[in-house]
Order: sequence, then C-alpha cells, then structure tokens
Amino acid sequence: DAPKAPTGNTFVDSIMRPLMTMDGGELPVSSMLTGGQFPTGTTKFTKRAIAASVPEWISENCTQCNYCSMVCPHAVIRPFVLTDTEAEAAPSTFETRKAKGDFVGMNYRIQIAPYDCTGCEVCVEVCPDDALKMVDVAKSVDAGEVQNWDYALTIPARGHLTDRTSVKGSQFQTPLLEFSGACEGCGETPYVKLITQLFGERMVIANATGCSSIWGGTAGFAPYTTNAKGHGPAWGNSLFEDNAEYGFGMAVATAARRQTMATTAQAVIDAEVGSPALRKMLAQWIRERDSGDKVAKYMEALEAALCAERHDHSLIGQLYDMRDIIPNISQWVIGGDGWANDIGFGGLDHVLSSGQNVNVLVLDTEMYSNTGGQASKSTNMGTVAKFAFGGKRQQKKDIGAMAMSYGNVYVASISMGNMAHAVRAFLEG
Repeated sequence: DAPKAPTGNTFVDSIMRPLMTMDGGELPVSSMLTGGQFPTGTTKFTKRAIAASVPEWISENCTQCNYCSMVCPHAVIRPFVLTDTEAEAAPSTFETRKAKGDFVGMNYRIQIAPYDCTGCEVCVEVCPDDALKMVDVAKSVDAGEVQNWDYALTIPARGHLTDRTSVKGSQFQTPLLEFSGACEGCGETPYVKLITQLFGERMVIANATGCSSIWGGTAGFAPYTTNAKGHGPAWGNSLFEDNAEYGFGMAVATAARRQTMATTAQAVIDAEVGSPALRKMLAQWIRERDSGDKVAKYMEALEAALCAERHDHSLIGQLYDMRDIIPNISQWVIGGDGWANDIGFGGLDHVLSSGQNVNVLVLDTEMYSNTGGQASKSTNMGTVAKFAFGGKRQQKKDIGAMAMSYGNVYVASISMGNMAHAVRAFLEG
C-alpha cells in the first residue's frame, strides 16, 4: 500500500502508524510520551476499511428514531441535524429530510462512515422501518459517503437542544467512544458508548483487564475521545483482580478533594473576598455540586471568574487550582463477568458495601470472552464452554441479588432489547 498522507497529528504520524504496521519495535523509547500516557481520540485516524458491505440510508423510509445509532458498536452511524444554510452547502450527495420533534425547522440525516464500519449489520437488523440496507462498500465510497461523513463532522453538535435522557435524544449527543477495535457486532461497546453520551464529559473510568480493556485501551489506539470543548472520559487500567479497589480509590480521592473545595469556597464567602458575582456562583456550586447537569450550566462561567480573580486572594487562587473538580465527577468501574463474579469479586463486594458513590458496569458475556470462551461463575447451567464441556453444572451466580442485599445499592439488569430501560437505568443509577 502507498504511504498514507500525514495527518498533522504528531503522535498519529510518528507513533500510531508504525504500531499499525507492526513496526512498533523500531520506535525509540524517547519517542514515547512520559508517564505511560497516550492521547485520546486516535482511532478516528485508523480508517481500517475492513467491511465488505456497509449500511445505506433510505431517507424516505426513516422515522428518525435513532435506533441504528443506539446499537452501533463502533459509532459509525450517527444522526446529524443541519440548518438550511448547512444543508445547502453540503455535497450534492448529502441528502436530508425535514427534522422532527425538538428540531422542527431543521434538516435531518443519518450518516455512515464507510472506512470505519465493520459491516456487522446490527443497525440494519434493528431498524423498524426498513430505512437501512447493506450495500457493497465500493458502491458507498463511489456514492460520496466518505466525503459526506467528512462534511457531517463539520456540523456543530446540537445535542444540547434536546433532552439527552431519551433514546432518541441520547443519540444526538456526540459519542465519546468511537471506532474501537472491538469485534464486528460487539455486544459490549454500545452500552459504554451510551454512558459516554449521558455522562462522558465528566467521566472517570477504572477498567478491569479483559475485552473492554483491549478495545478500550490498546496502546496507541484510544477510542475514548473528547467533545468540541475538549472534555471527555479519563480512562485507566490497573489489574484484573483489583479494578474495583482501583476505581474506589479514585472515587474516595475525588470526594475528599471536592469536600476541600467546598470548604474553601465557603471560606471565600464567609470572608467576603472576591466579587459578589463570584461568591454567588460559589454558593450555588456548594448547594448543587452533586448535580452534574445543574453545575454544567455555569461551570465555564465559574472557572472564568476564578481565573480572573485568582490573584486577588490566596483562597481564590486555591479554588482556581482545584477547578478540575468543579464538575460532579461520574466515577465508573467497568469490567466483564470474569472480573466481577470470579477474580475480582472480593474487591467488588467490598466496594459495594462501602456506601461510596461509585457506578459499576458489568459487561456480562457469561464467559471469559477475551481469553477464549472459558466458563465463569456467570455462565448459565448447562452451557457448554471451555472447562465445562459436559455443560456447566452450577447455576449462574446472581451477583445482582448479592448487591441488593446491602439495601442501598441500585441494581439493574439491562439489554439493548429495551433501549428506553437501558437509558433510564443508567440515569437512575
């Protein structure tokens, strides 16, 4: 293959692309970022083009339910809303139809990314209106869908104009998990992608080793990304057996830092230092600091005020230095059933019993998916799997019931088979 044109991204051009061509062993240590960190949002540069066929949108059949976007494992099919001016400036093949609901008066389009799609057909199967069909990828490319995708990405995100707490509304939010290396039709990524659409700009993730750490954190290929303001999930992976403790430590540290910030903010108010407008916002933040949506409305204004007045008093300077925890951090602990039921259960049980505000997502594939399909305690009775070739003899471990026994743990078992319930459970939890 001919060398790919430079992207202008130093990391992608000098590190990620050699990794893609199996030349990572030739990279000098000095080329790596210090601290074991990797930039986010690099998978959008991979353009693997591995699908033989990709979806094609049939606009006249579409009822704008956004189900296709909801279930897409790789965030390669998305709804876009355009103004008349933007629609007129689009490529000639960029067909739209009049938008419904909160976007009446605007234009709607479902757009596919042909070079990022894996061809799983999940979107086609879930569409209730026969508004998608699979076509040869060459036909899609010849029809201008690559250029259409590039144009769609220039359209400003308009998720703030609708309610993100519905199935349809959630899919107008920019997904902050995209183009991962997960398998074609992956059953895990749609749920994590949905979480990023609901909380992604203020998420911190502790991820257990397993499938989700492979598609979520392969060195150099980061599918977690940021929104237009540069906000997105912070992700870390420790070990298989201690992931719950790893995330628990993050949550405790964040809670302690935010309490210190609240105490300092109250000291600013009591001492009557800083402008009245700043003290008013600080008082509001103290009251509402545990509400992510409320704080988001004035977070930027508060940070700007702290920046402007940080030299006026040492207490305000201290608040400015703690500005990264102004938002209500949404702490997540994510892993598979092997981690949650088997190897990491002791730590998870300890965290669940602690009363600390931590969200846990168990991606229950009912076997050790990442290591070849061995039976776990989550495997159902009678299932044939590695280490259970005669059929598993024990019942599936009911980890949800165990969690509920504490009385203060919210538990939900969800599936994309009921999308509205999945959204509601994430929000209620």
